[in-house]
Amino acid sequence: MGRLLLLLCTFAVAYGASSSRKGSSSVQQDVNLTGIQPFSSYLSYNEVVQYLQSLHKKYPKLVQISSAGKSVEGRDMVYVRVSKNLSKKNKPVMLVDALMHAREWITLPAVLFFLHQVVEGSATGLLNGMDLVVLPVLNPDGYEYSRTKDRLWRKNRNTAYDAKCPGVDLNRNFDYHWKDFIMSGTGASDDPCDLEYAGGEAASEPETRNYQNLVRSLNKNNLVKMYINLHSPEQAIEMPWGYSVTAPALPDVNKLKVIASEANAAMVKAGAKSYEVVNMAADYPATGTVTDWVRGVAGVAQTFCIELPSGGDAKEEGFAIPKSRILPISQQLFEGLKVFAKYTSKPLTE
Repeated sequence: MGRLLLLLCTFAVAYGASSSRKGSSSVQQDVNLTGIQPFSSYLSYNEVVQYLQSLHKKYPKLVQISSAGKSVEGRDMVYVRVSKNLSKKNKPVMLVDALMHAREWITLPAVLFFLHQVVEGSATGLLNGMDLVVLPVLNPDGYEYSRTKDRLWRKNRNTAYDAKCPGVDLNRNFDYHWKDFIMSGTGASDDPCDLEYAGGEAASEPETRNYQNLVRSLNKNNLVKMYINLHSPEQAIEMPWGYSVTAPALPDVNKLKVIASEANAAMVKAGAKSYEVVNMAADYPATGTVTDWVRGVAGVAQTFCIELPSGGDAKEEGFAIPKSRILPISQQLFEGLKVFAKYTSKPLTE
């Protein structure tokens, strides 16, 4: 296992990040990393931005930091691109995101650990065959609210629909089979007070629109060969479709199962309990999900949702993972993500 990054120095830098996408805003933030430990604690949104900037400062020719746009409350949706040649965007891309649901904290250090290993740990060789794009906090407003006000907050913080019941479930708001829940009565809700409120219309939320635009931009030349959407706490590797249990099976579903099963085996070998490999709708029907949209609209064949393990606590509904478990879970996921990276550079579905 590569050395863990522990940044103990204090320094400040302000810069405008170059953007690989028209419309991306720059990211400027003072960097002050004293005591930040990305893999043994849950960082704040600002600390995440600072950590990403530190990687850019240390490896400016390898790591590019950009914003996909602003959240409802005006926070940048910060992402990084890691490449051995940032000026040439011609390699297959592996896209990974986390914290779409605010309370699923474990997804953040887990994805940052993978990023660290690819940039300066034991997995730098993965960049020989691919570029990596990571958006670690897809729902920054909701995440900060879960840290300061309500630990079990799930949605974003849009108050436009009902000031007493703010927020939209971003993973029910993507523009693919969004209306299906109205017909079926399952998969999402039209009640603003519901945890799975789908919003007033498809892609009504800036976070959703920003991410759809980012994926389209990254996949302009069909370069996104692997998409991973991180969640918790179901401990499963899920594949489209999520919108209906009666949806036609994907023509390449058996190939996706091969990839998922190999990743599961790698995580089990690293000490994890076995992950369920399943069609998303068989686990829980959900309409307007990002994985369905990435597969059905953006056209990325190798699309997966990985649900990380539960904390095992009834009071916090499984979302509170003790800090002592952050690193083991992150290390286990890392072994699985290496398998997905292998199939980024050599897709099984092509």
